Amino acid sequence: MSAPTSTTGSPMSSGTFPVIGTEAAAGGALYRNGAALALSGLISALLGAGFWIAAAHTTPRAAVGEATALVSAMMALSMLGQLNLGPALAAFLPRAGRRRVALVAGGTATAAVLSLLLGAGFVLAAPRVSDAFHTLERPFPAVGFVLAVGIWSVFALQDAALTGMRCATWVPVKNTAYSAAKFGLLLVIGGTAGALLAAWIIPAAIVVVPVAYLLFTRVLPTRDDPAPGVDSRAFRRFLAGESTAMVLDQIGVTLLPVLVVALVGPAAAAPFGLVWMIVQALDAMVVALGSSLVVEGSHAEADVTSMHRALRRRTLAGLGVITAIAALGAPVLLRVFGTQYAHEGADVLRLLLLGSLGRAVVTLAICAARARLRIGWIVRMHLLLAVLVPGSALVLGDRAGLTGIGLAWAGAQCLAAAIVLAGERPGRRSLLSRPLPAPGTLQGEHL
Repeated sequence: MSAPTSTTGSPMSSGTFPVIGTEAAAGGALYRNGAALALSGLISALLGAGFWIAAAHTTPRAAVGEATALVSAMMALSMLGQLNLGPALAAFLPRAGRRRVALVAGGTATAAVLSLLLGAGFVLAAPRVSDAFHTLERPFPAVGFVLAVGIWSVFALQDAALTGMRCATWVPVKNTAYSAAKFGLLLVIGGTAGALLAAWIIPAAIVVVPVAYLLFTRVLPTRDDPAPGVDSRAFRRFLAGESTAMVLDQIGVTLLPVLVVALVGPAAAAPFGLVWMIVQALDAMVVALGSSLVVEGSHAEADVTSMHRALRRRTLAGLGVITAIAALGAPVLLRVFGTQYAHEGADVLRLLLLGSLGRAVVTLAICAARARLRIGWIVRMHLLLAVLVPGSALVLGDRAGLTGIGLAWAGAQCLAAAIVLAGERPGRRSLLSRPLPAPGTLQGEHL
């Protein structure tokens, strides 16, 4: 039996955390942890917007375009290096018992090493492929970029571990400290693309140290037995599917700003890069809410379907208001970056915001499927977007520039959302309504 725990989810003497025993408790934990993660996303979005506003006023336009591409590439490579371990941790940590220390430590170390290797490969190849990454031809920025990819992987996986252990309230504390330090460092060293990347990653390298201490001394240790069927084989199978989905996600989403820079050049791509960062901050808030759904839905007694639909209603209501306000006031909002950014980026921002509504539907459906270990469905949805987004962006971007790329994003996300909702029509056998698989099995449909 587990030792007693506090009602707030704080660790007690044995290091264990509360088990959800009622539907009301499950819903309370879902929204409490989801709110903490969404708050983290909101704070990061506001301070991140401040970061790019300051960058737009202190750094040449071409350098801003290159920096947004570098940061996007760094995040994309980091995601590849993580093998989508974060969502897998969120799904398995609530069931892992005493195996969770080894799970987090081994997974983080593997992701960090792989991320460093991917970063090194990018540094060697990118300047040869595109002049947009000429900064990486110099030794110091090149080494810094490689380290940045590894550090970002550790930084991101710490959020996943805290979330999986129902310590999501620590995430906004961690990310607020990071975002504030990032903004302050920009004001000190900003002015070039390399400096912007340094300001982005140096605070992350500092923050991961105390968080690692918290995780491995207070949060993760326990003497509890793992749940039946939660073994390394089941985890590896699930992670293999998640890794496949992640690779597809990089093709369909994260690498889009890099594609834009390659298509139109860093200076012309700068408005897209800035509005992309804004919209991705909103997307991160939806992902945060979905992460809480994964954790709470991982328990056998959880009603994932009801939790998913209730969370989607509330998320779309809030996101709809934000999207409407931002779309109407796009020129005014973007004016803080400068008049030219506002003129060239307003329509793109509106289109990307429209796509965010469809993406929210898809993201929450993926999180619900993850809680049910429906990995085959997740892979197929990512495959659809990996085809739709870059394919339509290449066609429409060539014809209509940045506006065409915005149309491609909005159209792909809304089409995917329509497919998700069509699968939930009454009388259809919904994938998410099927019973939870027996312990130790993965009803992940063959990939």
